[in-house]
Amino acid sequence: MRHGSFPRSSILVYGQDTVYSLVQSTVIAQVEALLENNHIKDAVDLANNFASAQALDSDEVETLEYIHQAIAFTLFSQTRFVDAAPHFLAGGLDPRILVSYFPELSRPLFTDGEEADMYDGIAKRMPIEANVDDLSECSNLSNSPSHPSLPDLAANLVRNYSPHLPPSTREAPATREIRKILREEAIVMIKSVLQGFKGQGKHKQQEVTDTALAILFARSGDTTSLISHLESTNSASLPAVEPVLLEAGEVGALCALLRARGDEGRVMEIWKGLVEGQYSDSSVSDPLSNMFALLESKQGKDRAMLRKWGVWLTARDSERGLTLLMSTKRSAKEKDREEDLTILSELQQLHSSAARKFLEWLVVVRRRDDAELHAQLVQACVDELLECLQDESTLKLWRAKFASYTSQTSQKHALSLPSTQLQRPQSSFLTYFASTAPDSPSKRARLKALFALQALSGYNAEMIKSQIVASGFDKVLGLEVALLDGKMGMHRMALRALALTLRDPVSAETYARTGGIVVPSKAVEACGMGEWGALFAAKGGPGILEREKSSEGKGELVRMLLEVYMEDGEPQQTARLLSSQAASLDAVDVIPLVPPDWPLSSLSPFLTHSFRRTLHAKHEGQIIKAICAAQNSKVVEGSYLVFREQGAIIEETDDEEDGDGEPESFNEKDGLAEKIALHLQDQQRSEVGVADIYPRVSNREEVDVR
Repeated sequence: MRHGSFPRSSILVYGQDTVYSLVQSTVIAQVEALLENNHIKDAVDLANNFASAQALDSDEVETLEYIHQAIAFTLFSQTRFVDAAPHFLAGGLDPRILVSYFPELSRPLFTDGEEADMYDGIAKRMPIEANVDDLSECSNLSNSPSHPSLPDLAANLVRNYSPHLPPSTREAPATREIRKILREEAIVMIKSVLQGFKGQGKHKQQEVTDTALAILFARSGDTTSLISHLESTNSASLPAVEPVLLEAGEVGALCALLRARGDEGRVMEIWKGLVEGQYSDSSVSDPLSNMFALLESKQGKDRAMLRKWGVWLTARDSERGLTLLMSTKRSAKEKDREEDLTILSELQQLHSSAARKFLEWLVVVRRRDDAELHAQLVQACVDELLECLQDESTLKLWRAKFASYTSQTSQKHALSLPSTQLQRPQSSFLTYFASTAPDSPSKRARLKALFALQALSGYNAEMIKSQIVASGFDKVLGLEVALLDGKMGMHRMALRALALTLRDPVSAETYARTGGIVVPSKAVEACGMGEWGALFAAKGGPGILEREKSSEGKGELVRMLLEVYMEDGEPQQTARLLSSQAASLDAVDVIPLVPPDWPLSSLSPFLTHSFRRTLHAKHEGQIIKAICAAQNSKVVEGSYLVFREQGAIIEETDDEEDGDGEPESFNEKDGLAEKIALHLQDQQRSEVGVADIYPRVSNREEVDVR
């Protein structure tokens, strides 16, 4: 401490080797004398008078701080903690010194060898006990001015009460109660002092103050003060505060502090602990929703965090988790494809239902063209379909739909209608099932299975069919089995199943007309499955086959369907097929297939259309031929004058022939043929038409134009 000025003295006494001065005692000396005699109240009054007497310079301010610190530690040593608090504040004591007496506060904050500046005289007044608990063992029996020193207190306790406080002075209930009360007062003191120091001093001092206050609030259960304190400061040490807050169950306050520091990854870890029961805090009512809300705010900003937590959240809440995963932007890059496969693999281990939905999203919405994914989705849809059929009510309903559809078709086919009133085909079995079956998960599962079997490739159709047959549901799933037969190239078997077993002429004709498609894109759209409909209509999907069907393949399948109808003796369906698909069939191929006992009226529409088409083709050819002839005549007429102007090649008969036996020719003008050709090309650019000219050749002398 600096001493800028001292009291003046007019009396000096010289000795042989010393000089004495008669001066008035300093304030510090007076206070220390009063404290030595335990006149603490008088020392406080003296300090107050000194502070209010005049404006203080820097030296006097330090003097006043020294006085208050001396008073504070005197009271502190006597365990008068509440009385010492205002003097610690007025003395500007480094908070680390006071915190060091509280092991639960100092242990996570201080390192070995850490030091703090203080007045030398104050260091001598600090209690020799290591902490307030040791200090409280010397109970404060009296607050009178004649209070004995602390060693005397300990001696008095042992001498006066030891025989009467069994089993010992330390373990007696009365002394434990005294220590408890003193401990509570010490906590009140440290809280008030630290709150007064908050926001003051250097960074290290602020860190100690804020951290110690957070620990005190947490252990006292004062959640309101704790949250208010953490929201107003960022100086608390996280490594020191976090374990205390977790132990005290103040998880919400810790998460608030971590979010203020920007450590959202650790916040997610703590919320995960709350969900799994590792931590508990009533103030955090729905940690799972908090996790979803935080990740939703990170959409497009922190994909790594979404990737890390998306699968775990989906396992707890599949609907919200899948929404989160599917809303993440992805590209067609190989890295994103590998990430999708990794997510799918993890979901398959944690939540099979969510994995199936994510797989469907990858294939149907993201259009992942991966044979392995296609095979997985088909297998998943078929497994779900067969699982639905394990329900007896579902099985009965679908059997009833099959029987109802086939019986209606049979009744209509039994009607004998004139050829001029050919019955219009009914709706397909798919349309009938989708419109009449009540909406349910099993219905949607069957539709998805049908769409997957039709739209996707890369799966083993034979294995899927054997799985359906082995389950015993091949009859009720006749449409699916027919589709699989078509995938395996067994077109006749597929057509027989559609036309004869299922009695579905619409699907049979669609199959024949489109080259093997059982489920067209229009039927998918009619079922209300929007995403699947978009897949069918997309380029490269089954819909493209309908637009790019081969005429040759189409005619072959139509003829095969015709044979199936004729083998079964279906004149009505045969007549209707011949009438609707006459353009794809040749009468020469059809007539030998017709049984001799069939009435001619059943073939009249087909033959009429066939003859009309043949006659139309003949007349069209004649018209085209006449047009070509007219164009040729026009070109010949226009080139006549050119031939005459350009000259000619004259050939004369000569008795002497050359060695080759050809008559000698005299070319009147070189390059005549090339000039004529160039002129004709110029005319062709301005006129539409092509002319082929073949002039007559004779033995007489004449013009040869080539």
